[in-house]
Amino acid sequence: MSKLTQKAMAQAVSDLLRTRTLDKITIKDITDACELTRNTFYYHFHDVYDLLHWLFEEKTREIMDRYEAQDDWEGGLEETLYYLYDNRTMFLHIYESISDDLLFRFINDVMYQHAVVIVTKYAKDKKYSEYAINTAAAFYMDAAVGDVFQWLAGGMDRTPEHLAQVYNVLFHGTVQALLDSAEEAAKID
Repeated sequence: MSKLTQKAMAQAVSDLLRTRTLDKITIKDITDACELTRNTFYYHFHDVYDLLHWLFEEKTREIMDRYEAQDDWEGGLEETLYYLYDNRTMFLHIYESISDDLLFRFINDVMYQHAVVIVTKYAKDKKYSEYAINTAAAFYMDAAVGDVFQWLAGGMDRTPEHLAQVYNVLFHGTVQALLDSAEEAAKID
């Protein structure tokens, strides 16, 4: 029952974000939308940001679990981009709100998880240090997060499929060289 309650509140905040920015949504709005009490909300979450953080973590886990099992990081990345695109009004309302930090953390976390999967896949044939793997993953995460935020700010003018294909080409063409460079950088005191 607890997970259903959390999902109901997550759906309510998602629906509300289709019509207004995050800074205009109250806990009362959420609890009224799913016919729950404020006490129920506070039993599960500290505030609206905590609820959104939970929603984003659940979505990330769902996508990563599905695609990691299939060893299909490209599909997972594309689904993540489609999730942003299909819910663009919600994400743009978060982006336009007083705090886009929550959105940044979500995109950062998702992109880092995808980057680790990609880099680890390439690193398995050769022994790379944990430093090299983490450095390469962080490099790709930063590049992807920057591009996704430009995509958001530009009104999501490219399709998620296009972005996923571009990232796929860029990753495939550079992962090995970046790992080698990161391994060399690990030797610097």
